[in-house]
Amino acid sequence: MVGDAGTAHARWRQIVEDIGRFDARAGRQVQRALDRHDAPLRVQIAGRGGAVRPALRAAVEAAVAASALVDTVELDSPDRPEPVLDADVVLLVLAARVHPADLAALVRSADPAALVRSADPAALVTRDDERLVVVLDRTERLEDAEAAFARAAAHVRRPVLTPGSGPAAVVERLGSARRRRDAVLARDLAGIGAGPRARDVIEAALDDLTGSSR
Repeated sequence: MVGDAGTAHARWRQIVEDIGRFDARAGRQVQRALDRHDAPLRVQIAGRGGAVRPALRAAVEAAVAASALVDTVELDSPDRPEPVLDADVVLLVLAARVHPADLAALVRSADPAALVRSADPAALVTRDDERLVVVLDRTERLEDAEAAFARAAAHVRRPVLTPGSGPAAVVERLGSARRRRDAVLARDLAGIGAGPRARDVIEAALDDLTGSSR
């Protein structure tokens, strides 16, 4: 919907009411699809013990402001299960070098079932996952930080950023996440069966949604 968030919310509320008057079942389905679309965006900052510095989390939180929830998760912890990396954006922090647990995290983020299909996570991280941002931190004491970045990029087979570049990359990925949600909402609305009058309202909403996403 075109307009600010408050106007868009009011417009969708009216659309749901209109659909519900003509077809109560379709109205409930549209409301559920809209609830999924409007759920808060999430960012996970993941790293092995101590890899995620408080300053990096603070920078990400400042960059996303109130547009997303930010959570820090620890990888490869001996006393807890591995986290599920299922956020809209995953910022993976490598500490000076790539560890096998980092590669496994990349695989879990791209495809949770992949770990049971291959014993070689590195062979599976070639897929392009637009939710992922990878940064390399704690390179201050390395003799050749540039070489460390090149090695990390070769291991994870994707660009590796400095921590200072991470927040802006997260904001960019959040923009992609919003567009993905719009696409999912359009797909959900298109698949809802409804009577003719309710369907007319749904089609008009789809026209608005796809028009505002271009």
